[in-house]
Amino acid sequence: MSRTKIGTWGVSLTALALAAPLHAQVAGEADTAAAAGEIVVTAQKRTEKLQDVPLSIQALTTEALETRNVRNFNDYAKFLPSLSFSSYGPGQAEVYFRGLSNGNRLSTGSLPTVGVYLDEQPVTTIGSTVDVHIYDIARVEALSGPQGTLFGASSEAGTLRIITNKPSTSGFSGSADLTLNTVAHGKAGGIAESYINVPLSNRVALRVVGFYQYDGGYIDNIRAPRGETYPTSGIVRDNKALVGADQNSIEAYGGRAALKVDLDDNWTATLTGIGQHQTSNGTFAYKPSRGDLKTSRYFPERQQDKWAQASLAIEGKVGTFDLTYAGAYFERTAEYTSDYSDYAYLYDTYYASSPDYFGNNFKDNAGNLINPAQTVSQNEHFTKQSHELRLASPSTDRLRIVAGLFYQRQTNNWRNLYTVPNLADAQSVTGLPGVNYANIQFRTDRDYAAFAEAALDIVPALTLTAGLRGYKYDNGVVGFFGFNGTRSAVGEALCFPGTVGAYGTQRPCDNINTKATGSGVRHKLNLSWKAAPGKLLYATWSTGFRPGGINRRPTAPPYAVEKLTNYEIGWKTSWLDGKVLFNGAVFLEKLTQAQFAVTSDQNGITDIVNAGRARSKGVEADLTVRPARGLSFQASGTLVDAVITTDLCKYTNSAFDCTIPSPSGNANALRAPAGTRFSGSPRFKVSALARYEFAMGMLDAFVQAAAFHQSSVTSALEVEEARLIGHQPTYTTVDLSAGVSRENWSASLTVENVGDKRAQQSRGATCSITICGPGSIVVYPLRPRFISLRVGRRF
Repeated sequence: MSRTKIGTWGVSLTALALAAPLHAQVAGEADTAAAAGEIVVTAQKRTEKLQDVPLSIQALTTEALETRNVRNFNDYAKFLPSLSFSSYGPGQAEVYFRGLSNGNRLSTGSLPTVGVYLDEQPVTTIGSTVDVHIYDIARVEALSGPQGTLFGASSEAGTLRIITNKPSTSGFSGSADLTLNTVAHGKAGGIAESYINVPLSNRVALRVVGFYQYDGGYIDNIRAPRGETYPTSGIVRDNKALVGADQNSIEAYGGRAALKVDLDDNWTATLTGIGQHQTSNGTFAYKPSRGDLKTSRYFPERQQDKWAQASLAIEGKVGTFDLTYAGAYFERTAEYTSDYSDYAYLYDTYYASSPDYFGNNFKDNAGNLINPAQTVSQNEHFTKQSHELRLASPSTDRLRIVAGLFYQRQTNNWRNLYTVPNLADAQSVTGLPGVNYANIQFRTDRDYAAFAEAALDIVPALTLTAGLRGYKYDNGVVGFFGFNGTRSAVGEALCFPGTVGAYGTQRPCDNINTKATGSGVRHKLNLSWKAAPGKLLYATWSTGFRPGGINRRPTAPPYAVEKLTNYEIGWKTSWLDGKVLFNGAVFLEKLTQAQFAVTSDQNGITDIVNAGRARSKGVEADLTVRPARGLSFQASGTLVDAVITTDLCKYTNSAFDCTIPSPSGNANALRAPAGTRFSGSPRFKVSALARYEFAMGMLDAFVQAAAFHQSSVTSALEVEEARLIGHQPTYTTVDLSAGVSRENWSASLTVENVGDKRAQQSRGATCSITICGPGSIVVYPLRPRFISLRVGRRF
């Protein structure tokens, strides 16, 4: 690690040490509830039983995560029907709630609609959800609907929380698990995991977790059809040197260390460090035109994702109030190298009659035509620091208040280069030999907030909750995008005076330097009624927001904040002495000033604009039945209809009228009419699980079956693009597992995707489908049938 990084972490830890969640109290209350067989959550910044929270929330506990063999994002996401996602490989998922999937993957684009939290810190990043290895995790919580009062920006549509197990002074404990696995049509892999919890005294405890994982690949890179020739240069394209089987392997390792200190009977401090390093090879997509689980790539591909988090939490008493400070520093570096040769070949073919228009007339320094195939290298260095100070009144009071202040600063140093090997210096971006096109930008997002939420028991069975969050955002970006100045009006031709050559080879100049600021207030109003013991009904009117931001094109105006209003009626019910739990909610959400990505009519650059309105309505529910000792059934599902409610035009205007020309006078066109479904999310998603635990001689045994069903998914919001690319088909998959345990030993065998279904997690094209045609379509599949044998020891 460099001195700069060490210094940054040191300053962060020193700052955090000056002050920081409710770990001691939460741990104690959680242990008590867990002993009673109840799920506890902290979705409202308090420790509460899940069945008492008037909120649509699903939670997977440590036990649930273990019995479902959950190890990563894809594993737990399939058990959370309100959550949907598009995945482009490990650590590259876009997450949605309730069908609102108007995301984008631009460095200067909109922030996500879903906030992702690791313990108390938001670790949300654009287009690439952090894939935390799931081991020794207390809970995964999925909070549906806007959480704009307590969680703020990027929790507009929902919040996903990963909560780690904390050190305990109650006694020594630990575990070690070894897993061997194999994937159909691919290679073998394995996982080694362990944790220990060590009380160092009656007031100090240390918890350490570590893992190593290797997953075998299953995508084959096959020889491309012979004779494909670039029309401009006459060069034959061939991938013979890269042909190979099972190329998309994954290697990952990481760990966590947490130290908890009870400073006295009322104050507790917990210092935690978490880190993870993941390397994957190849692509996780196949081309249907090449065959099942097969593709043809012309350049080596590799992805490296490493991140670390340092956090400090201090919780104590001020009179009868709980005072909590939570602070953290998060750093993530993601490096991707991808093949972009399909774009070059198919565009070169499409524009063969006018090669200068497309620009594939590439030459070397000697003036010879060269192979125009391109690679894309992307490096993102993301940092985030967050600080929250809050005060909570006693949970037993008739009037309960949570109030606090929040600040975060996040940066993204983004370097995205499109490289043509041997490209002439005169055609390259200045200072970047071989680079045909570059995005080099530094983005800073600052968020400030003050929040308060109060719950009043009008009568013992009727509670009114009201919350407000005042927010302010201050976002800016500086950098460069575009081509060499002699090749295009986009790029160096737009350089600001005085910035040329100011940054050495980092970027040739600045042609982006802009800011966006805004502020506002979001609210929540909830009325809950305990109609009878174990019967909770509630109604909620809540709001969320997504901050505004800037566009990289200098003449494009900033886009404004996006706002979501949620109307929800829900229920939490227990029947037959707790043997049956039935929870659910019906909802209507309205989106205004919706942020969409559109293409500029001036130079084809993608802008973010506030382009209309949308709504989502539906129902979500979950059912747990325990009819007999050892036997349990669980099912959860979502039915949602999420559509835009105004026409989406090729060139937007305030009237949403697609007959109005663009500002430059170009003819407009309808991209998607009102009533078009959002892409990326199914209408219907359901999961079901049956488990039977029984004695088998001297052993405790179990058998388990889980099924998952998802309806078809639209591949794009634009109607014509969606038609050409095609939809992700409906699918149903089944997982089976069985195992035995005795005393501290356990062993289990799991088969995931038993039928080896080729379910699709996302679907797209390697370049514009209207130009590149059906041969460019790629599919990111669910992992093929996966068999794992796991042996564990508890101590």
